[in-house]
Amino acid sequence: MKPSIRRSLMIAALLGTTLGGAPAPLPAAEAQKAPPARRPAAASSQQVRAAAEVVAVDRKARTLKLKREDGNAITVTVGSRVADLARIDAGDLVVVQYGLARALSMKKTPVVADGDGDAAVDPATVGPTGTPQRRQIIADIIAIDDRTGQVTLKGLGGDIVDVVFRNRRVLASVRIGDRVRAEYADAVAVSIRPAGRAIPPKRQSPP
Repeated sequence: MKPSIRRSLMIAALLGTTLGGAPAPLPAAEAQKAPPARRPAAASSQQVRAAAEVVAVDRKARTLKLKREDGNAITVTVGSRVADLARIDAGDLVVVQYGLARALSMKKTPVVADGDGDAAVDPATVGPTGTPQRRQIIADIIAIDDRTGQVTLKGLGGDIVDVVFRNRRVLASVRIGDRVRAEYADAVAVSIRPAGRAIPPKRQSPP
């Protein structure tokens, strides 16, 4: 069995223990026909539990960059009550439970060259270790849930951020496809469970 298939099966098995999941994307043909729509109300608690591969670990700042099963990357702050961070390394598969990032502000911005990338964390806004870090990002809105106040952003660097707005009036001024500059506090992981190692690439025999 190919390593990529084995890895997918491992993640799929882990996701079988998670609390719900994202809806499957529409087939390409249907996606072209159907216009983007705001999501209906979701029966969920703004807590996500999912399997992911660890891409990077910053133990000093207590942050993890994770690659989700859908291929998108997210960054989470590891809460101070989580004691397993020392055992987590890049390449590990983990089951993580985290709250969604909290939006602080958002406004439309002109569409310019994609070289802007994702804005780095402003050092002045970094709080104590283990507390949510405030970040700014230039991103496109790819989903909106008016009932829960959740907005999904895709940064110019490809990272996905799900943020929640307490002030729902902000959502009235934006729509799917808008490019925005947003400030938010990182998602916070409240539980991390190691679930194995990612499968290394297959070695090629010498010619």
